[in-house]
Amino acid sequence: MKKSFIIIGLGRFGASITKTLIEANVDVLAVDINEEAVEAISKVCPHCAIADTTKYDSLLDLGCSNINNAVVAIGNNLQASILTVVNLKKIGVKNIIVRSDELSHNEVYASLGATEIIIPEEASAQSLANQILSDTIIDFHIIYGDYVMVKAIVGDDFEPKSLIELDVRNRFNINIVGMIKDDKFFIPKGTDMIEPQVILVIAGTKKDINKFDNFLNK
Repeated sequence: MKKSFIIIGLGRFGASITKTLIEANVDVLAVDINEEAVEAISKVCPHCAIADTTKYDSLLDLGCSNINNAVVAIGNNLQASILTVVNLKKIGVKNIIVRSDELSHNEVYASLGATEIIIPEEASAQSLANQILSDTIIDFHIIYGDYVMVKAIVGDDFEPKSLIELDVRNRFNINIVGMIKDDKFFIPKGTDMIEPQVILVIAGTKKDINKFDNFLNK
């Protein structure tokens, strides 16, 4: 099932997440109560709306019951964030990621049913967007330009193969620079097995890593 996202709050953080998700060619709905913010993001995001997400009916009208991932990136307005999370939860949005400006707010969001709570720096927005695109990528770091390093979990249905058998460097143009198994990190040899639930540390371009991630978890 194709992932769909609603990004609520289009300041620098929310706008950066939106742009990164759009580049990945997934379904994104960008929302803000501020007309200027929506107008600015409309240049890159075809689906955007001006709406007050503290109102339950507004989210229903936006079709949120058909969206499975939400990022609440409302800044400096705790009440609006809380009401938005409550409404998303009531509608049945499965994954709700919330921007928190204060550590003391985290417990509040957790009690409301937020799936993940982050205190962002501007640079982390792109990393978060790429991470939430995949159910198996659990960490994401930009190295330089389009080159990144990620940690990815091998899916349960993957048939175990050695690094030599997979020949990832020639087939996918990526490098597996580390593996984590039984909570232990090691630099792999060609005979080491890639098998379900092993965590791989992978370096390469975003495009090439996404291809390999799809291969691991097809």
